[in-house]
Amino acid sequence: MKIFIAGLTGATGRLLASQLLANGHTVFGFARDPNTLPINIRFHWNMRIQQGSLLDIPDKELHAVLNEVEGIACCLGHNLTRQGIWGQPRTLVRDAVQRLVELTQHKPMRLVLMSSNGVINIHNNEQLKRVDRAVISILRKILPPHKDNELAAALLQNQTYPNLEWCIVRPDNLVDHDDVTDYKAFASPQLGVITDTGQTSRINVAHFMSTLLTDEVTWENWRGQWPVLYNAADLHEKCVSFSSF
Repeated sequence: MKIFIAGLTGATGRLLASQLLANGHTVFGFARDPNTLPINIRFHWNMRIQQGSLLDIPDKELHAVLNEVEGIACCLGHNLTRQGIWGQPRTLVRDAVQRLVELTQHKPMRLVLMSSNGVINIHNNEQLKRVDRAVISILRKILPPHKDNELAAALLQNQTYPNLEWCIVRPDNLVDHDDVTDYKAFASPQLGVITDTGQTSRINVAHFMSTLLTDEVTWENWRGQWPVLYNAADLHEKCVSFSSF
């Protein structure tokens, strides 16, 4: 398949690119500085990278790239700096998703958005602890990235483009591991989303997103849903700990 990755140079985006390329797929993406990518990605024969920013590329140029692909993965996020959190663009993810879906509405498209388990699917009647609800309410007001993630998810859930199919992946607390391990996906959170949380390795998120984009069975299981992802070992440890009380 031919896949476009928004957020190609990010911590998860580059892992996703590496996995897709290793499995024989072609990857498209933009980067302000392509030299920040590992050599095995930057010079891979199936890598199609252009210099620039997704929100700044002219419509005609972005449309030409998106015309080539069958799937889109959005791994965009805000940098954890003062400018990245409180500076512009405050709706980076929402604006990127909106642009991507508008420029691909003429053709069948599969889009996977990487979000957060703190973004709640209100249509799934997800029940949270009172403390989690309170903290999320505060985050929504004081941290633009959290609100941005909510807006991006809502945009996908409420869009009416007939050719677009989507999935919103919600990892728990992100950690860095070297290898893919066993992980579990659920339709709603199995642990707390602010307190008593679990962990999800970025490489497992990349593996799940890659599988969603390229495996028909996995896609049929999760399209139009908001799966919450956990490292299996950590989830088991947490559940055993809870059951002991």
